[in-house]
Amino acid sequence: MDPRLSEAATKGDVEALDGLLKEDPLILERVALAPYAETPLHIVALAGKTDFAKLLINRMPAFARELNHDGFSPLHIASAIGHIEIVTELLALGPNLCLLKDKGGRTPLHWAVIKGRIDVVEKLLSKCPQAIKEVTAMGETPLHLAVKNSQFEALRVLVKNLDDNNGEIINAKDNEGNSILQLAMATKQLQVLDLIRNESNLDKEDIVEVLSGDNTEGRAEIMPQTNLGTRITNQKPSLQQSQSTQDKSETIWSEVEDMVLVVASLIATVTYQAGLAPPQTIWKENMKLESKCIFHGSNSTSLTNSTNTCPAVTYYLFMSFNTAGFFSSLFLIFSFRNPAFVQVLLPISLISMMVTYITLSITMSPNGLAFLIIYLITLVVFLYCVMAIEVTKRLFHSIIDKVSGGLVNMVRPLASGKGILRSVARKKKSSAADVSILDA
Repeated sequence: MDPRLSEAATKGDVEALDGLLKEDPLILERVALAPYAETPLHIVALAGKTDFAKLLINRMPAFARELNHDGFSPLHIASAIGHIEIVTELLALGPNLCLLKDKGGRTPLHWAVIKGRIDVVEKLLSKCPQAIKEVTAMGETPLHLAVKNSQFEALRVLVKNLDDNNGEIINAKDNEGNSILQLAMATKQLQVLDLIRNESNLDKEDIVEVLSGDNTEGRAEIMPQTNLGTRITNQKPSLQQSQSTQDKSETIWSEVEDMVLVVASLIATVTYQAGLAPPQTIWKENMKLESKCIFHGSNSTSLTNSTNTCPAVTYYLFMSFNTAGFFSSLFLIFSFRNPAFVQVLLPISLISMMVTYITLSITMSPNGLAFLIIYLITLVVFLYCVMAIEVTKRLFHSIIDKVSGGLVNMVRPLASGKGILRSVARKKKSSAADVSILDA
């Protein structure tokens, strides 16, 4: 665009525009040739120069449909800024301008609601009532945007324009599954609930259905209260609850990360020391490994007995699993924040430690019978501990059940008479609450 034209539009200088048109009658047409045309009408809509805007609209009405590099039309800009006179002039070209969308799928009505331009919202709805049904790329209706941006007065205007034919907009949900009531409850905007109940043009049955949460999700029971607001009970998990659950899971995993890092460091330290200085039963001093020990193992090696030149088979088992435990623990230290790596590397490290210990105990046992006796005793002790814990748990539960049963038998005769009276009172209160909601 010609810099002189841009400057004239910014200042709203109509005489300068007339001079440019006399100098070059096609100066405005050349602006429209750009792929993303930042037209003078965009600049005027931003600056709020009404007289200049009228001249451009009469001279080049096609500018009203041009989108700039951000996807904004002049009506988007004027609606967001709140220049009601320019909005009125643009709408005179046709109500379909209200349905133009930017890159985020937002219409001029969406932007007017986001910025709280009440007079613009009213003007757009009067010229283009169907704009209230348009949704953004995130599935947000104008009502969603009003609640998310805490624009209560804009929401009031939108609700007043709802009727029996588009009452489903109140129940509409965005792409994240949130209705306007769920958003209002999550952000504690209780006045939104009062607004829908008291000022909507919808039928009473539709309002009661929305407020009582008869939908399968976001179910909530609305109880009558003072004029200050409404009390919400029996909610399903809301946005804040789901966020709290996510925060708790992240906290638990952070604690597990610290524990995994400590365990991996201990395993790396132990296996490193064992690799540098193997036990005497595995590797004897001055022992050298020759090629005949590997290629002729049947003649020169045995399971536990080593010669002066050839280690026993247990040496290979010990060093292999010790090395596996050492390197897996090192990898675990570098990737302990990744749950997938932890689930693989931590069991490998622990199993390697277990195998190296069993291998070492084999070499330290005088014979096979002693080895079996040691591990049988270990198994018996382990089973005894498990059984003792289970017996203690069952004994504790049986004592609790007996005590609670005795207390129930003592209280039941006293509570039976009061229970009948409470049931009758509860039914009366429930029916009174239903009547008050419908009367509201």
